[in-house]
Amino acid sequence: MGQCCCSPCKRFLPSSMIEFSGTAAAEAIMNEESLLENNIPQVHSINPEMSAPSIRVANDLGNEVKGYGLALTDVSVEQESCYWEWRVRTGGNPTVTVMVGVSNRRNSKFYEILASSSVPPEQHGTKFMCTASDLKDGDVIGIVVQQSELPMIQLYVNGEIEDGLQVTRFRGTVYPSIYLPQKGSNNDVSATFLYREEQYVHGPPGPQFHPLIAERSLM
Repeated sequence: MGQCCCSPCKRFLPSSMIEFSGTAAAEAIMNEESLLENNIPQVHSINPEMSAPSIRVANDLGNEVKGYGLALTDVSVEQESCYWEWRVRTGGNPTVTVMVGVSNRRNSKFYEILASSSVPPEQHGTKFMCTASDLKDGDVIGIVVQQSELPMIQLYVNGEIEDGLQVTRFRGTVYPSIYLPQKGSNNDVSATFLYREEQYVHGPPGPQFHPLIAERSLM
């Protein structure tokens, strides 16, 4: 006496309460799934389809690039404020010069057209990028983006702000990008895209600059 199983009790509950309980359970499940998804580490890589044909992905993680020309990543910059880094390897050269920043979406046709034009290679899609010169092996370039303030992009080298290395504004959907020079016969200059907090060498200049998040994760 005094005990009942779930199904008989359920018969005496108002239908609206039963429906509410079902909705609440469904929402709880969705919230739990969303929490689990948000806890999954972001995984980004170099996008060969948007990069120059002379660019190649150099590791299994997909975040190291070699060759020469323009390379774009597969994640667009959607956040108000964000930060990422590039670690540069000179490939045996004393120093190298690269360009970093953001670039609009590219495709193979873009590179085909420019290959037959008089536009210098370093101007192929690098409008929203800055030149970082005299980099030594292992130097790290930090890129700070703040879309509601000027400049929109500011560069740091080995944790120190570089005056003059900034992009005032950019437009459209953009992707983190780097331009590697054609240096020597083997073109062993490389760069690694560091986009998660545990990967950072130096980290952002302030807590408001978060790691890159894929667009669908912001929904």
